[in-house]
Amino acid sequence: MRYEPNAANSAPIYLVGAFPPPVQGAAVVNQAMREMLCARGIEPVILNLSPTSLRRSWLSRLSRVRNVIRATFKYFRKKPDVGGDTLYVGLSGSWGQLYEIFFIMVARMRGDAIFLHHHSFAYLDKKSLLTNALVRLAGQSATHIVLCGGQARKLKLRYGEQASTTVLSNAVLVSTGSTSQSRIRTQLRTVGFLGNISFEKGIAEVIAIAKELESKHSDLKVEVAGPFADGAAETVLREAVARSRILRYVGPRYGSEKEDFWESIDVLLFPSRYSHECAPLVVYEAMARGIPAIAWDRGCLSDMLAATPGLLVSQDQDFVSHAVQRLQQWQDNPALLSEASRATLLEFSEQRKYYLCTRDALLAALSKSPALQGTAEAAISR
Repeated sequence: MRYEPNAANSAPIYLVGAFPPPVQGAAVVNQAMREMLCARGIEPVILNLSPTSLRRSWLSRLSRVRNVIRATFKYFRKKPDVGGDTLYVGLSGSWGQLYEIFFIMVARMRGDAIFLHHHSFAYLDKKSLLTNALVRLAGQSATHIVLCGGQARKLKLRYGEQASTTVLSNAVLVSTGSTSQSRIRTQLRTVGFLGNISFEKGIAEVIAIAKELESKHSDLKVEVAGPFADGAAETVLREAVARSRILRYVGPRYGSEKEDFWESIDVLLFPSRYSHECAPLVVYEAMARGIPAIAWDRGCLSDMLAATPGLLVSQDQDFVSHAVQRLQQWQDNPALLSEASRATLLEFSEQRKYYLCTRDALLAALSKSPALQGTAEAAISR
């Protein structure tokens, strides 16, 4: 459904955070928020803080500082409207919050409504003085958008019960229109990894799984897709591919090529050690296509996968051995794989349906739309 612009709502919405390119989880979510507002006839003002590259070089970091300076001047120069504007911040996971604090400070001084979207567990697993200062500066009237119930509980535990939270699952960001290839997997032939390739994201574990399967004379294939986040990971993967008969690197995959990749695999590997890992879109994209996931238990993954017969590996367990064991079970017993695939598809559908109301309520609150405020008051609670 498309909403027409609300003439009564002239106060701008400022979206602060990373936007693609480069493509990474938080940036994709911020872009999705922009597109959902535009679909309702509201064109937000974008204050893009993205670096030019995922690689952690000084050149990339300096490019982000330049974007931050531009965005800061753009927001500081604005003329506050009567009743205040709206500031939405897609929060960074660590030191990037230093930049975001300045926007929040100005918003408080001008009486703007503040929405903070959390994309990281790093400052929830361990309390951060910087995040604590940011939350307190935002004040009790700020709305904290979290991605699962577990994240909401940790936020309140670390930074105060008074924090106003609303849970908006990333499941609502996966378009069902792009999942025409959703199907029940009836036979395990190919295992896949899709994401920014780095050791933090688990590429070493993926390589080890391929090596273990090969040692057992398995006929499974292991496909890796995505851009490289660092040169060391690229070197290790390319060398492993050169030595293996079952491991293949297929490059970055976007658009129709990404759909082809999903169609080619039967199980997703997600052995992420990334401290900021939250509610990875790639796992929801796999679930939406009936692809079970084998993942390390961190962030929101327990909320996402607890009701599926996939595999959630505890952080104190060996991911490789547990993953290989489950893959062999599914290969030897296709009925178990079919059951897992069917349950995965159903779980995604139910999660997405449940949070669609929250999505519309949140967009109503962001836009201050009288037409949807009743829904917003019902769905967004303290």
